[in-house]
Amino acid sequence: MKTKALTAAQIDMLAQRLSESQIEPSVSTKKAGDSLARLLAAQIGNDRAGLAFTSIMTAATAEQAEARLTLVLDYGNTEPANEAAPVDEPKTTTAPASGKRQAILNQAHTGALPPAPDFSKPTHARFRAKLAQIVALAEAGDIAALQAFEINPVSSSPKAIARYRDLCVIAILARTQVAA
Repeated sequence: MKTKALTAAQIDMLAQRLSESQIEPSVSTKKAGDSLARLLAAQIGNDRAGLAFTSIMTAATAEQAEARLTLVLDYGNTEPANEAAPVDEPKTTTAPASGKRQAILNQAHTGALPPAPDFSKPTHARFRAKLAQIVALAEAGDIAALQAFEINPVSSSPKAIARYRDLCVIAILARTQVAA
């Protein structure tokens, strides 16, 4: 996937989401980036703004940058993540896939995003925001952010989220290989 640098106008549009007053159009991407960094620091603090800014500015497309900014604003996902897993080796489940899981895995290998797990029961309530973040990243096709998203699989809910994320990475990789 080729990375296309964001334009000053695109960065200004992202910065506008953080400002109550109208932002003047920037003459360069550097000035637009400085403005976005300042606004991020004011909104979420200096310690977290650097990571969020880097994540937004390294997005492959303007849509991915928008999705990353949305995650920061709506869900507060600005915590540093562990080193991303290599793109060639998505994480796999420890148990062999069978039946319905095998069918979903086969669909992922064809490039179809799997259905998100059903978190409608009260047991899953505290994990719904994380699942929503993963779904947004998957729909944006952001492999790097999906792989960098930290999940501590200590119970059934995070384990389901991790399986879903891994299947999404497989599906997106399959799409990019078909497109190449």
